[in-house]
Amino acid sequence: MVDALTYRELRTRVSNVKGGFLGVLMQPLGLIIIWTAFLTVLSARRGGSMNVVLFLTSGIILYTTFSQIVNRSANGMEANEGLLFYRPVKPIDTVISRTLCELGLYTCCLIVLMVGTWLYLDQIVMNDIGLFFVTLLLAAMLGFSTGLLCLVASHNIPGFSQFYPWIPRALWFFSAVPFRYWIFPPWTRIFFVWNPLCHCIELNRQAITADYFTPDANLGYAVGFTIVLTTIALAVYSNNERKLLTL
Repeated sequence: MVDALTYRELRTRVSNVKGGFLGVLMQPLGLIIIWTAFLTVLSARRGGSMNVVLFLTSGIILYTTFSQIVNRSANGMEANEGLLFYRPVKPIDTVISRTLCELGLYTCCLIVLMVGTWLYLDQIVMNDIGLFFVTLLLAAMLGFSTGLLCLVASHNIPGFSQFYPWIPRALWFFSAVPFRYWIFPPWTRIFFVWNPLCHCIELNRQAITADYFTPDANLGYAVGFTIVLTTIALAVYSNNERKLLTL
């Protein structure tokens, strides 16, 4: 059932964007071009010799994967309302299918952008491919857990559907997507290091370039936070599944 929902989501997702997959690719590419020009003019420090395009590609794609999963999962029941009349289809299936769809699309976008950069540099830049894909998966799992919590909350808390889109928007800044957080005063560091998505992005950049300097990123923290959040999200959903099916 999840396979069928994922295929349906993929077709709908791509067909709703002008240009299909190229249209999906152009969304993060536009941000990368704008921020590349901005950081190049400012000659911003990037924690080592890391190429500015790879730096931004890592941050923007991981953040976009997370934010798209959250935003699309939170309204998954409304988009698949007709299918929920069938007993085999559960609300969590819509979140799983949308997570797989967004993860697949943005993984392809990430690979295309990185290969394009490698061809331009005439050099393959990759320090730890295992860590690279683990951090991408962790970002998707954080999006799944947050999206599942938002799905339950939006159907139990009046007005929450107008609030949840601001969650990923606020995390844009605190995930250090277009900049290094250590360029700010030391007292601001706490606002970044609590965020597991920031750890995922920083570790993903370290996986690309060996000399990337990241003083606070911790894989154990990112994994532990993801496990705890996923456990909480599944428990909350389990306690509310019957209520969701009767709405």
